Amino acid sequence: MKIAVAQIDVVAGRPDLNVKKIIHEIEKARQAGDQVIVFPEMAVPGYLLGDEWENGAFVADCQAYNLDICAATTGIVAIWGNIALDDTRRSEDGRIRKYNAAFVAQNGRMVSTPVIKTLMPKYREFDDERHFYASRKLAQDAEKPANDFINPVEVTINEKVLRLGIILCEDMWSDDYTINPIEILLAKDADIIINLSCSPWTWRKNLKRHSVVKDRIRHHPVHLIYANNVGIQNNGKNIFLFDGNSTVYHPDGTIMKVADDYTEQTIRVDIMNDKHATVNAPTVSDQKDIEELYNGLVYGIRKFMAPFPSRKVAIGLSGGIDSALSVSLLTAALGAENIYAINMPSRFNSQTTRNAALQLAQNLGIHYTSIPIQHAVDHTIEQIDGAVFTRMNGSDAREHVSLSPLNKENIQARDRGSRILAGVASALGAVFVNNGNKTETALGYATLYGDVNGALAPIADLYKTEVYALGRYINREREIIPQTIFDIPASAELSADQNVDEGKGDPILYPYHDKLVRAFVEFRLDPEDILRYYHNGTLAQVIRCDQAIIDLYFKNATAFINDLEHKWRLYKINIFKRIQAPPIIAVSKRAFGFDLRESQNGFHFTRKYLKLKDELLKPV
Repeated sequence: MKIAVAQIDVVAGRPDLNVKKIIHEIEKARQAGDQVIVFPEMAVPGYLLGDEWENGAFVADCQAYNLDICAATTGIVAIWGNIALDDTRRSEDGRIRKYNAAFVAQNGRMVSTPVIKTLMPKYREFDDERHFYASRKLAQDAEKPANDFINPVEVTINEKVLRLGIILCEDMWSDDYTINPIEILLAKDADIIINLSCSPWTWRKNLKRHSVVKDRIRHHPVHLIYANNVGIQNNGKNIFLFDGNSTVYHPDGTIMKVADDYTEQTIRVDIMNDKHATVNAPTVSDQKDIEELYNGLVYGIRKFMAPFPSRKVAIGLSGGIDSALSVSLLTAALGAENIYAINMPSRFNSQTTRNAALQLAQNLGIHYTSIPIQHAVDHTIEQIDGAVFTRMNGSDAREHVSLSPLNKENIQARDRGSRILAGVASALGAVFVNNGNKTETALGYATLYGDVNGALAPIADLYKTEVYALGRYINREREIIPQTIFDIPASAELSADQNVDEGKGDPILYPYHDKLVRAFVEFRLDPEDILRYYHNGTLAQVIRCDQAIIDLYFKNATAFINDLEHKWRLYKINIFKRIQAPPIIAVSKRAFGFDLRESQNGFHFTRKYLKLKDELLKPV
């Protein structure tokens, strides 16, 4: 049996474009002699659409496209993902019931009723239960076992009946659920398992998937097809990368064939032909991880910019590592001809960083200019500092405005972002981006409307140490990012206390605070957890930090606790900045934005934390 797996670029919200592509692939498969062609989950509408799923006209339009696809299936079986509607029933929100479903057509007609997704993910970026009704909920409504609603689909190929066990994405990842759809389908004599997925890239996800597949078919060996899409899907706060990696597995769980990452590609196999060689699963290594990270970011930037009328991007280039990495990624994604870098020095910017910015621009061959800001900053300070408010209630009370050193630092950042970058981008018909990393974003070490602005935050899901690592990867063949940038301390250069030539820099201990922030964000650890691990001597192991670094930075419990409480406060009170941040390309296990749903609640220390703190600080 010849099967094609069409790894297409699904454009979220554009069923017209997606269906045109689906029909084209069906025609190519028929000409190639394929008997079955499989497409990804939600291949017609896209998946991460937010509350666009509540747009009745849109979802009805998406469902209607099934007729176009069905009509194209002469001489071939097509399996694709789309929305299914039941206008005779309502979901809990009172709207027409919607299903995340797979459709099967052959010779111009539907072979079966829609195959409805059983397991509904509601973690990270997923919110299926907000929009879709699951087959296991149908079973509960009917007071029947879920098994009754999970059945193979029968098709006839070469005059033989084939039982297709069709599942949708999460149905394969059933470890934490009470239902195992694959097990149910195999118990009902499915001849093959076909998984339609819309699965974003995450760190080492594909290695985990290979292991899961092998486990699922271990006791009942059959071929398994995994069809995933490529492209990006943007929910307004996060840009999720879809790497594809569609795979056909042998019955023993080894890989028969696999599609390339981030590439529209159709792979073809004859699953009854034992001559197919086994493809080795990709090896895991730090080098492979950073290659995937680099490729994903470049791909995400390129796809994000594709719908814009212009590919031009304006970016601040300070001579520091964050802007150096951002401009390097943008250049790789969009081409040097589309990158307009602006160095915006104040009196605190050293000649060292100015030279580094110029050298990097020359190495990349991008557009470059320098626009000093000191005159404008001085004028703004002069206007604000000493301004007087008069109370207009008859008391004639007066209040003088006095700018602190921090206020003056923020004025510099806002002048760069809101005035120059925004103005230049507008003049060029471009967009502008920011250079904030994840550690700074977490701790609020960024100025609203200064650093926190623009159309995109390309590296805001990278911790500072990852920024350096990716910068070194960019220099793997030749020096693109000047070595000076790696040698000087990380610094915003907003005051004399951040003079890089004197070895001064940011007030963040990145080798440790990166790990602490990761513990807060990705491991979801509370200060109570952190302090408990510190007390019992396992903190370094838990947060994956060198113990020598913790010992170097914190000589005693008092220093450690003071830092912990300070960083927790910063993390919790700066949510308002993150809410206003532009979309972030998600590459970690938990990205700020829709991936991590934060509430502006202020900070809190649990009673157990306070008790443990008292014990640690009690005089000996």
